[in-house]
Amino acid sequence: MFLLYFLLWLTFSMQLSIENTVVGIIISFAVYIFTCNHMRYRPSTDLEILRNLLRGIKYVLILVTEVARANIAVFRIVFKPVIQVEPQLICFRTKLKTNPARVVLANSITLTPGTITVMLSGDLFYVHCLNSEMAKDIDDSMFIRQLKKFEDYK
Repeated sequence: MFLLYFLLWLTFSMQLSIENTVVGIIISFAVYIFTCNHMRYRPSTDLEILRNLLRGIKYVLILVTEVARANIAVFRIVFKPVIQVEPQLICFRTKLKTNPARVVLANSITLTPGTITVMLSGDLFYVHCLNSEMAKDIDDSMFIRQLKKFEDYK
């Protein structure tokens, strides 16, 4: 957090000199001490923020990968000479405990081409899929495993 304060100081002051750097270090340290003493901030929170940031980046990369795979699958379905789809409405329960994680899962499923989250009720998901291949293992997807890591950490 101290480093963040210092980077903000340098960004907002728009000067890079010895005097400005020394003043920035002193003020950043003072703000950091104030944050620790009066806002219940602990140095261990820095590690927690960093872990969650890395998990978030990993989740976005997984989402982009799954969206790309699904785009290719839908592309293959659409451009076959004979379009064969077997639309399905599947229902599954998730082991995710928090509502934010469930909403992120629902949105991730909807962002993935070929699948749409029709309804979310508690831990019960109703998902429309273009075919059975897209419905396979949706209740134990990479999305769920990554979101579970977020929940288990907290």
